[in-house]
Amino acid sequence: MPKLSQEAIQERRARIEEAAKELFIKRGFHATSMRDIAARAGTSLGNLYNYYRTKESILESIIARYQKVIDARLRAMLDEIRDPFDAEDLARFGRRVKELVADHADYWLLMYIDVLEFENRHFRKMFVDLARNMRQRFGERFKQLKRSGALYDGVDPAVGFTAAYMQFFNYFLVERLFGGDRHFGLSDERVIAHLTEIFRRGVLHPRHLEREERMGKRTTRRASKA
Repeated sequence: MPKLSQEAIQERRARIEEAAKELFIKRGFHATSMRDIAARAGTSLGNLYNYYRTKESILESIIARYQKVIDARLRAMLDEIRDPFDAEDLARFGRRVKELVADHADYWLLMYIDVLEFENRHFRKMFVDLARNMRQRFGERFKQLKRSGALYDGVDPAVGFTAAYMQFFNYFLVERLFGGDRHFGLSDERVIAHLTEIFRRGVLHPRHLEREERMGKRTTRRASKA
């Protein structure tokens, strides 16, 4: 039997992984058998085992291949940001998140399968030390904001940007994968604009917060006298 070229091997692996991915998404991981995957890929069960020893090794290979693409896209998206709280930069990032979610819907579906069936064993690293990574990436700009007095007292800008990062993803994942259908009641572009302003400026006006603080102090003084 002639030895297969690396190109032929990779082609067969890709066909197997595509078949497995479709079945995992449709049926779930544990409800899919190696025999199911072989049949979907148009190969024998014995031949399938020549390429993958276990079903989980197929899943891990699929995730690793996707992860390289997602990581590269995320790095490029973050590299575009000059100032994490600049209106234009933050809104552009929101649009890039929309594109990323739409372009790789299968990846996010696999993540939810991993959460349900493996307690997020394979995707957990995506969220480890996320705020710390943002602090390292944009540290100098965050220091400038603090020195200039631009930040509210007690607010960590790395946590603020991480919250924005996660909210953009949460919004578009709900819209794309869970049939959100404008679940904020606005167009995607208006949602991006609103979230951008909320994360740049907050919700309550500083004068309102100051008034509430003064009223709270008066109430506390009256209670202490009573």
